[in-house]
Amino acid sequence: MSDKKTVVLIAFYNTKALGVRYLETALHKAGYAVKTIFFKGFNSQNPKVATEKEIELCAAEIRRADPLFVGLSVMSSMYLESVELLCKKLGTLGYPLVFGGAFASMFPERFLDLGGSYVIRADGEIPMVKLANAMLAGEDPTGNPSLCYKKDGEVVVNPIGDLYEDIDQYGLPAIECEDACYIERDTIRYGDPQLSAMSYEVIASRGCPFTCSYCCVINLHRMFPKDVKYVRTRSVESVMQELIEAKKKLKKLVFVHFYDEIFPNTPGWIDEFIVQYKKHIHLPFTIWSHPKMVKVDELKKLVSVGLTEVIMGIQSGSPYIRKEIFHRYETQEDVIEATRIIRQSGVFWASYDFMLQHPFEKIEHLKETYSLVEKLAMPLELQLHGLNFLPGTDIVGMAIEQGLITQEEMDEIMYAPMKTQFDAYWKREDERESRLWYRLTYCLQFQNCRKKCAEYSTDIDKYEGAIDAMYQKCQKRAKLRYYYKKGRVVLKSMRMRVFG
Repeated sequence: MSDKKTVVLIAFYNTKALGVRYLETALHKAGYAVKTIFFKGFNSQNPKVATEKEIELCAAEIRRADPLFVGLSVMSSMYLESVELLCKKLGTLGYPLVFGGAFASMFPERFLDLGGSYVIRADGEIPMVKLANAMLAGEDPTGNPSLCYKKDGEVVVNPIGDLYEDIDQYGLPAIECEDACYIERDTIRYGDPQLSAMSYEVIASRGCPFTCSYCCVINLHRMFPKDVKYVRTRSVESVMQELIEAKKKLKKLVFVHFYDEIFPNTPGWIDEFIVQYKKHIHLPFTIWSHPKMVKVDELKKLVSVGLTEVIMGIQSGSPYIRKEIFHRYETQEDVIEATRIIRQSGVFWASYDFMLQHPFEKIEHLKETYSLVEKLAMPLELQLHGLNFLPGTDIVGMAIEQGLITQEEMDEIMYAPMKTQFDAYWKREDERESRLWYRLTYCLQFQNCRKKCAEYSTDIDKYEGAIDAMYQKCQKRAKLRYYYKKGRVVLKSMRMRVFG
């Protein structure tokens, strides 16, 4: 690497940061040294904006590295406040800034205006190496696919290219970044923070077959060349190589989280997976699924080798909200049957996501959610939260077109300070009737509360105090259940390691 320079990569609010880890692998293969900075940690409840001290620590690391350029992975608009604060400082250092990630891919102009020399859209592995080679050689990179830049004050957006259909060719993400640090709480710790984690996140595919209006994945894919598949899946062999290496590196590892939008189910993939996972990994694991994708035989096979939890988005109990607003086309019967299949397959834990109390929802829709949850197979965990309007998603335009909000109001919401955005995500509607139906729905996840829920739902005015009291008790029980769930997973992991 003596003839090549260092590239600095920055991951925001994510110490796992798979995208950055894949970029490190690509740059290493091309002969570059890589300095990886994990800037701030993930906190879904109360994330903190970057402090002046943290920004200075990051800048000092970049000066020491003296890089060819600084690559910044911006996956979400929700922490844009910290990105902008850091970029203001980095602009004084004189190093080129290169942006990538989902949010930067969708809004390259914003990051070029922020001081970026280039933005790389979509898969960044090949384009970033090509860019580094051109910059090192003093050549003009502007003809490269997937690159965005400014010319004579105008934004130029090159078509997306330089991506692999066979994503095994990207290699494995860096499980232990060679030269890494973690900046959080006004301190810096050297080494890869992932190594102390109890869980490991792996992605076996890229893309999603569905078109949910609140998600940017479909719009990211619309940028791709027409012949690129919606979902590109790695081989089982590639996934196993990564997990075997993760087991060696992460000494505290007790479970694996498959981070795919939908766990792979291409013909033969699961059959090969269960053989290899049982042979090499022996750890509990979690997957995400969809009401139209669950199959009892497949789940039973996965349970036999360690599947512990299925997380499934339902999002609303209202057929109208699901279909016309969220662009999800499963029926009530599909949802109910999916939960029965998950229960029948022997999965230990089932978690179901709902987005409630948003501008599209009326009381009648919230009541439909309550009625649907009554019919879902027990036991279950409900993850109830609000709807965040994220830039680049179809639902943003729908809200404006329906007159629920103006463009100016929407911009204020989407680019609000971080605390405001996260508070909105977890906010509970205070309007009385909405609050009570929300709380009744929440309490349905506890079996011994269901009879009371049924009684209280007949007259919420009469039972308002009882509903509020039951909800408070259930919130405490949810915390205890969380520790029970984690404890069971740790014990299962120990048994699997010992007995296979």
